[in-house]
Amino acid sequence: MTDDRKLLIQRPVTEADWSVFEQYASRVRILGNADFDLFGGIDAEFVYAMIGFRSQSFLVPNLRTLCCKGYRYPDVFHSCMRYLLGPNLIYLFVVSPTEGFWSSAMPSVLSDLDRYSPQLEVIEFLGPYPMCPRVSELALCGLTHLRKANLIFSSQEDLSWISRIVGLQELKIVLAGIFPPLRSQFRTSYLEKLVIHSFDLTTSGSSVAGWVVPCRQLQLIPTFAESAVAVERVLRMLDQHLLFNVLEHILLDAVFGPNRDHIGNAFTLQTFTPLMRFSSLKEVDLSTFCMSLLDDDDLGSIVKSWPHLECLYLGTKCFWLTPPKITFRGLVTLLATCPDLRNLGLVFDTTKVDSPTAETLGRGVSNANITHFHVGCSPIEQPLQVAVSLSAVLPCLGEFIVESWLAKPGGQDGPDRQARNAKWGEVLEHIGHTLIKQESNATVKTRDVTSWLTRKVARRERLLRC
Repeated sequence: MTDDRKLLIQRPVTEADWSVFEQYASRVRILGNADFDLFGGIDAEFVYAMIGFRSQSFLVPNLRTLCCKGYRYPDVFHSCMRYLLGPNLIYLFVVSPTEGFWSSAMPSVLSDLDRYSPQLEVIEFLGPYPMCPRVSELALCGLTHLRKANLIFSSQEDLSWISRIVGLQELKIVLAGIFPPLRSQFRTSYLEKLVIHSFDLTTSGSSVAGWVVPCRQLQLIPTFAESAVAVERVLRMLDQHLLFNVLEHILLDAVFGPNRDHIGNAFTLQTFTPLMRFSSLKEVDLSTFCMSLLDDDDLGSIVKSWPHLECLYLGTKCFWLTPPKITFRGLVTLLATCPDLRNLGLVFDTTKVDSPTAETLGRGVSNANITHFHVGCSPIEQPLQVAVSLSAVLPCLGEFIVESWLAKPGGQDGPDRQARNAKWGEVLEHIGHTLIKQESNATVKTRDVTSWLTRKVARRERLLRC
């Protein structure tokens, strides 16, 4: 072994060595992982020697999962691939190590993928270098069991060929590059999940202008954010292309630059309008966008369109300079409108909460499903008052989570984050004490009722004996 922990071959490989290798090779089900070279530090000469002993058979015949970041010797990787693509393989993960990786010898290997590994169910071909669509087409279109694909392409490639993949359930696409996308045609009856990474949301909207892809889960993840007006425009562009009545889960995520607090980036009721017709929505995740312009009435109008909502995250990942307009009243409206809610993230103003008002607003509203509350940068001053108010409508709370993102790239946390986090910890302590007191009172009441029943039964028995 060398100083860099590379295993070197010291002598020629013999038939006896192969017998030992073959004895253990049939037991291998998983080879490699997503973080290292396929063969780690093993010398290329050893790999060549193993291939030479069984030029017509598989190195690991029962392999089911193959993960690799290419190989430090691309020619060895290309040569050995066909000895690893066995009939039992169901998962294939490949990351291109060089820019010309997909266009050199890989097409010849992947073009027969349906013959070597016809049972493949999951394929992930990742970057940093985009694939040639022709390579992907050759590799995927003949796989009748393929259910999930994760691919990277240039934004200017024609992806119409994806329509030929039969039975696909999940598709994740990375559109690399900043150039205007090429409009392609992709039609399918249904996808369980569609994820699109792109330069910005406008790129995503333009790329799918020719698509008709109803999906249950949709995730759009741009590298750079745009204004709320641009987001609304893209959502309208997606209608009848990706947005259909089968939609149950939508996630929009973005990395914000230095101007993320610009008021033009904050969502309004108008921004939500394109999504409000989808009454079957169960999960909405917009945690990286500012919601400071929404008030209680806006929130009420939005959630009334989604009565089956189970998960809602609005603006909780970042600190926003503009304070929130939503108050405890908006929270109560949300809980009353969406009784199935189980996961909640909401930035709201707790500084105006007082116990009498909260008791009146929250009367008859209680959600015991929510145990974790993402409060983001919600301002807080009086932990005890907040605890009394929240425990009335959310009696099973066990954790509060403040914003997680930095105020700006390379900068410091949002102002007073530690202080706010400490105050939310106090809220949790007060809620815990309240629950203990309630349980104690309930125990006393139960004991009193039991004692009363015991006395009543004894009195009845005495009367009967008389």
